Amino acid sequence: MRILEELRPKVFDDIAGQNHLLGADSVFRKMAEDGGFDSIILIGPPGTGKTTLAEIIGNHLQMPFVSLHAATAGAAEIKQVMESAGTRGKTLVFLDELHRFNKSQQVLLLGLIDSGHAKLIGASTENPYHNLIHPLRSRSFVFELHRLDRAAFAQMFAKACEYFKKRYNAVDAVITDEDFDRLVQAADGDGRRFYSLLELSAIGGRFTDDVLHLNVKEAAQHTASGRYNTDEHYNMLSAMIKSIRGTDPDSALLWAFSLLKSGMEPEAIFRRLLISASEDVGSAFPDAVLFAHAGYENFMAVGRPEGDIILAHVVTFLAGCPKSNRSYMSMHRVKEYLEENAPVVPEPLRTNGQGYIYPFDHGGFVKQEYGATDKVFYDPSDAGFESKIADRLKKLHAGVKVYGKGKGAM
Repeated sequence: MRILEELRPKVFDDIAGQNHLLGADSVFRKMAEDGGFDSIILIGPPGTGKTTLAEIIGNHLQMPFVSLHAATAGAAEIKQVMESAGTRGKTLVFLDELHRFNKSQQVLLLGLIDSGHAKLIGASTENPYHNLIHPLRSRSFVFELHRLDRAAFAQMFAKACEYFKKRYNAVDAVITDEDFDRLVQAADGDGRRFYSLLELSAIGGRFTDDVLHLNVKEAAQHTASGRYNTDEHYNMLSAMIKSIRGTDPDSALLWAFSLLKSGMEPEAIFRRLLISASEDVGSAFPDAVLFAHAGYENFMAVGRPEGDIILAHVVTFLAGCPKSNRSYMSMHRVKEYLEENAPVVPEPLRTNGQGYIYPFDHGGFVKQEYGATDKVFYDPSDAGFESKIADRLKKLHAGVKVYGKGKGAM
């Protein structure tokens, strides 16, 4: 739409919202203006200005600007950018949907940075930390853009009114307070969507004495967002995990696919499933985490829509598994213990210690001191496979440690 190009910010001060990044004394503003970075990662919801901000930085630094999208760019495109950057001078390379770049592509990006021929700005709708190789993470500064609020939209609307007055030769362009609130709600923090809705409101508007009355109601009806806000995403993630924990596969499926429909990245859903496989299923079915990881890898290889079958398989499997959070609880117990204690490694367990007894010389198990305390951190339940672990530990450590204080799955 024309309004998006006409009103696209050209300098830092044109950007509505993001005052935490663009204030005169902010670290980001100074870094962007000075070019004092090798790699920056911008994270935030759609329509918050990530691409625009990268373009403004390129213009401010007077650097050639190259844009790559992870969905379409491969190794060949990255190598081509490396070659051209070496001949035409330092280039600013913008990488959209950065979290989708695979490890091989990320290694090429390292070469681009280390060559000194380019600066990188990556953009993602989610924190790509889990998807980035460590060398790239260590070279990057991460900054978060926030969803636009009512004040930011009011600033954008003032500019849009001036645009409409010129475009339609109007004295003014107006909406009621109620319609403005409806517009803000429909935009859902997305500046690009806000301007698109305004454009449709102007097209469907009416004139009274050279004043353009914007028809927000009809525009909003034709552009239902199909998105949920950040809080609702977290609520649905929570509902999915709690349904799995509660062994309700039907509800778990409902929330998993509601998340997909709302636009959440499948990778983010699978990360929560991997956590649940250890936190909620644990040793009651030890292979659950391997199954969930294999499902994630297969989903990424197949893609949608066929990959949805794999997601459903993983969700229903985890929900149907026996449950135990004893490994999860053991993590908290040992961390609490270490906050007040500094255990010393027993002499037989030290690298050159004396007195260590090799268990396999004694049938695979021998009683000896392994820790600085007899405290039980991991107390297995009697759920699923973990019941066998519980029976074995009780038998081997009888008289030394007491297992089974709590019955059933935790």
